[in-house]
Amino acid sequence: MTTAERLRATVRQAPATLVERLADALESAGIAYCQWKGHSKRNRWMTGAGDLDLLVDAAAWPALVEVLLQLGFKRAVAPPWLQLPGVDSYLGYDQPGGPLVHVHTYHRIVIGLPWRTTYAVPLAQTVLAGATPSFVVRAPAPEHELLLVLLQAAQRSTVRDIVQRGRSDWIAATRRELQRLEPRAEWSELVATIERDLPSVSVRLFERCLDAFLSDASRWRICVIGRALTWGLRPFARRPALGATPRAIAARVASAVGLPAPVEGKGLVTGGRVLALVGGDGAGKTTCATELTAWLGRELATLRVHLGRPPRSLATLAVGCALKVARWLHGGVAAHFELLRCVCTARDRYRLYRRAWRFAARGGVVIAERYPIPANYALCGPSEEQGVQTTLDTGLARLLRRVEWTYYEWMRPPDATIVLQLDPELAVSRKTDEPEDYVRERAQIVWHTDWAGVDGVYIVDAGRALPEVLSDLKSLVWSLI
Repeated sequence: MTTAERLRATVRQAPATLVERLADALESAGIAYCQWKGHSKRNRWMTGAGDLDLLVDAAAWPALVEVLLQLGFKRAVAPPWLQLPGVDSYLGYDQPGGPLVHVHTYHRIVIGLPWRTTYAVPLAQTVLAGATPSFVVRAPAPEHELLLVLLQAAQRSTVRDIVQRGRSDWIAATRRELQRLEPRAEWSELVATIERDLPSVSVRLFERCLDAFLSDASRWRICVIGRALTWGLRPFARRPALGATPRAIAARVASAVGLPAPVEGKGLVTGGRVLALVGGDGAGKTTCATELTAWLGRELATLRVHLGRPPRSLATLAVGCALKVARWLHGGVAAHFELLRCVCTARDRYRLYRRAWRFAARGGVVIAERYPIPANYALCGPSEEQGVQTTLDTGLARLLRRVEWTYYEWMRPPDATIVLQLDPELAVSRKTDEPEDYVRERAQIVWHTDWAGVDGVYIVDAGRALPEVLSDLKSLVWSLI
């Protein structure tokens, strides 16, 4: 046994990462598979920085799904305009605090991006038959990998590569990949594969395209030959979904002018979740919400909302202006306007609540700060619970309070409530930009609440270092979605 084989055997005996455990499980189940692209970028797909693209025999698909679910993977679905037939996505969580592991599973080999013409080339059985064990996972034979790399490069070649010099970086990366594969490839097997499985592709044109990349030809020559080679894949072409190209253009324009790209993330097939993040001042709610949103948002449709500070409607702004004027004119009128503003705030919170639940209904994950729940009403709830104009007892005041309460009664509890528990004195030492008594009082509300009597509550000790808190939060959130 060679040193490499002994090392691989050691890894198999004690797999350390989720990807290694997945590879071990696939081998144990006897599933025919291979990583059909990106195998050389091991630093990316081993760490979660990149995707793991697995081609799997269609007959073994049920066994593959069973393996993924046993390892804790969750299936996610892209928006309709980003979906490709025969391709599924699964997300897994490995190292505490680390990124999500994204596995693309393919029934068949699909070349191209969803917003451009894609090609479902009939090479799956040939590639699977020639796949051999490699670094952690199985990889295609060198000649098959070379064929796939060049077909992907040819499909990617566009006129933009000629006019935009910065776009030639991918050409250099492709050249290095082809230089790695070309000496190891069995040319006779490569030619036989093209003639048998891709008879509409010219072997001579394939050779010219390979030579153009390897010889550092001009960008226009690579583009012309690449497009000509792609022309031979027309029998396997699939046009993009309606609206896919305009959305991609809109995303590109938005990125060019510095705006957020209007691209939706993937949704969980099991349905979305609304997760409330509760805590007093200084508990780190904002920091944790920001980190969780960035962590999940890389792969999943994620929405962060703050129901304590919802977007104010025109009605709320108008009432706020009227309140300022009323304070100069008459105290009784101002008191009623203050209650009316509380009604408007409740309405704004309900509108944001409605948006959050609609987002979750589409499979998204919502991270909600200051979610109004009865145990938390003193921090974010009806005016009566916060001591606003409680002595005002007129018919109009009672009506306003009833309307305000109605909005809060319409809000159902979140799917789960995560409480960042922090000692009030530690909160005071952390939150130095607010008066001590104010911070202490709000922290005590959370600290002294009997959360054991509230359904769906999970307590996290927020008094520790931030990395420890975030690690526990990510593990908890992953178990809840």
